[in-house]
Amino acid sequence: MENHTGLPHTLQRRTILALSELGQTVTASLRLDEVFARVLGEVATLLGADGTAILLPEENNLVFAAVAGAGAVQLKGARMPRESGLGGYVMRTGEAVWLNDHAGSVPDLVVNSQTETLTGFHAASLLAAPLRHGQQTIGVLQAAHREVDGLLPDDLPVLVAAANWASIAISNARLHEQAQTAREQQALLEERNRLARELHDAVTQSLYSISTLAGAWRRQIEAGTLQPQKEQIVELGELAQQALREVRLLIYELRPTELEEEGLVGALYRRLETVEQRAGIRTVLQVTDAAGRPFPLPSSGREAMVDFYRLPTPVEHGLYRIAQEALNNALKYSGATSVCVWFRLGRSTLTIEIQDNGRGFDATGAWQAAAGFGLAGMKERAQNLGGRLTISSTPGEGTTIQVEGIPYRFIDAEEMIG
Repeated sequence: MENHTGLPHTLQRRTILALSELGQTVTASLRLDEVFARVLGEVATLLGADGTAILLPEENNLVFAAVAGAGAVQLKGARMPRESGLGGYVMRTGEAVWLNDHAGSVPDLVVNSQTETLTGFHAASLLAAPLRHGQQTIGVLQAAHREVDGLLPDDLPVLVAAANWASIAISNARLHEQAQTAREQQALLEERNRLARELHDAVTQSLYSISTLAGAWRRQIEAGTLQPQKEQIVELGELAQQALREVRLLIYELRPTELEEEGLVGALYRRLETVEQRAGIRTVLQVTDAAGRPFPLPSSGREAMVDFYRLPTPVEHGLYRIAQEALNNALKYSGATSVCVWFRLGRSTLTIEIQDNGRGFDATGAWQAAAGFGLAGMKERAQNLGGRLTISSTPGEGTTIQVEGIPYRFIDAEEMIG
C-alpha cells in the first residue's frame, strides 16, 4: 500500500526519520557558515543529489551563498538577476519547483544557463524550495542531479521539509549573530569609556604633576631659593616617561586590533613589539607543546607568529583580553623590566602564562583587594572559556598569571607548520 504522496509506507517512514535527523543536525549550530554546510551536506545525502546550493537575495540579485558538490568552486559567490531562472521564480512566488530536461511542475520554466556556463555542469533534473521566515521568503534551497530521473516530483516534499528545517536554523544563526554584534558594540562602548577614564586618571595626573613640579621649580629658581639638583631632574624625567608609557598604551589600544587578521599569537607579538619593547622592557613570546618543547615555526619574527595555527575565534578573543589586562598591569603598576608570555598546547587543552619580574604584590585575597587591576574580570573570562585562572605573586618577586585547561581543537604540529 502507498500513501497519498506515492511513497511506500516503509520508504516514507525512513524519510521521516532521516528528516528528523536532518533537523537535529542543522539546528545544532549557531554559526551561519556551519549551518549552510550542514544543510547542503544533509540534503545531498538525503536526496542523492550531485550538487546542492543556497541562494540568498542581495539587492537585485540572487547570490550563491553556499554551494556543495559539482561546480561548487566556480559557483560560490556567483550572482544572477533576482527575477530570472528557477531561483528567481521560487523567490517571487514562494512555491517549490521540480523540473528536468523534458518536463516540470511549472510550464515553460527553464534552468538559467548562466550556472551551466560557469560550472560546466548540466543539471538534468532540479528541485528548488523556498527558505521562509514567517511570511517572508529569505532564500532558496536547490538540489541538482546529472540524470534526468535523478530527482523526481516525489522528492519535492522531502526538499520542502528540509528547507523548513534549514529556515529555522538560518534564522536562529542570524539572530545569534545579531545578538553577538550587539554585545560586541556594547563591549566596544565600555572599552572606549574605560580608555577615557584611563586618559583622565593616569595621563592627565602625570602631566599635571610634571606641570606643577616644573612651575614650582621655575618660581624658586627665579627667586634665587633653589639650585636644580640631579635628583630633581631625574624625578621630572621619570614622570614624563610614565606619561609617555600611558599615552603609547592608550594609542595602541585605540588602534584597530590585529587579532582578526593576525590571530592571537600574532596580535600578542605585535603588542609586545609596539608597547613593551618601546618602553624598554625585555620580552619573550614562545609557543610550546605540553612538554615544553618549542614548536618549529616557518620563519622568525612577526611573520612566523602571524602564520601560526589559528585558534577558534571565541578562544582567541577571550585569551587576548586576559593577556592584554595582565600586560597592562605589568606595564603600569609593577615596574617590570622583563615580561614573558608562554603558550603550551596540549592535545585537547591549552595554557597561557604571563610572567613579569616586577615588584609583585600579596596575592592573598587578590580578587577582593586588587579589583582595580581587573583580576576578577580576567578570572571570569577564563571560566567562560572553560578554564581556570591562577595568580602567583610575592612582593619583590614578580607576578605570574596562568590560564590553564582551555579546551580547543587540536591539530598535529605538521599541520601547524605546513
